[in-house]
Amino acid sequence: MNQQRKNHREYLIGLYQTRSIIALIAGVGVFCCTLLAVFWGIRVYAAEEGSLFQYFTVLSNLMAAVGAAFMIPYAAEGIREKRFLVPRWIVLFQFSGAVCVAITLLSTLLIIIPTQGLAEGLTGMNFWLHLVSPVMTVVLFQCVETGIAISKREMLVSLIPYWAYMILYFIMVYLVSPENGGWEDIYLTKEYLNPALIMGMMFLIGLFMALVLRLVQNRRAEGSWRRIARLWTADLDSVELKIEAFGLGRYMGGIQGREAVIPVDIFEMMCERYDVTLQELIQAYMKGFLDSLEERT
Repeated sequence: MNQQRKNHREYLIGLYQTRSIIALIAGVGVFCCTLLAVFWGIRVYAAEEGSLFQYFTVLSNLMAAVGAAFMIPYAAEGIREKRFLVPRWIVLFQFSGAVCVAITLLSTLLIIIPTQGLAEGLTGMNFWLHLVSPVMTVVLFQCVETGIAISKREMLVSLIPYWAYMILYFIMVYLVSPENGGWEDIYLTKEYLNPALIMGMMFLIGLFMALVLRLVQNRRAEGSWRRIARLWTADLDSVELKIEAFGLGRYMGGIQGREAVIPVDIFEMMCERYDVTLQELIQAYMKGFLDSLEERT
């Protein structure tokens, strides 16, 4: 029984360490790839009229890069502390970035390439920002296992940057117009389709991508917690659970520094499943952690 509990703890810590390593690789990969592509584009297209920052492609990829950068310190800390925990707001920020670059990718395949040609959609900087970086961002976002589910309200909030750009583009192109200091119609919305039709199409594309990514994220979050829940059998009583928390505290005290990182999310899940309080589990955990520290000094 003791060996089984030890294996459970080692599996749990190993799971979080693996998450931390994947998160670090994902964060560094997306951040570096996106910034290199954007800086290269700025240097190459500096002589052209207009600003690259008028393009949703550039803005969405930069947003994804910022989200990846936010995650890097937590991933590095997770490797050191054997405990990967990312704040919810960072996950939502990354989700918003992933949705925006996914819209960029889908718009490239459905609108830019059919109307402007393959060369315009996937050459030079556009190859990286229309294809490589969006695919990498979406795939790596899904590879980083946070266990955080996204609500419908949060999904809609994540679309605010996208909708804000649509409104800004409409104002600068249609209401202000280039002749009065507005933007050129860089996406040629006046040339090929009715503007109202394009706005409706883009709205549906954004909503569709958000729904798909939310579905995938929530299924993965649910699967993550199910794997952790399988560590405990259904017939555990409160004494056994406190012993489990105590043992986990001793284990973490032996591999961490003197700063205790309490796995509150795991304990909350145990409280929902069993007749035990969060306070009891935290007290048992800290008792085990402090006992381990005393043995090391």
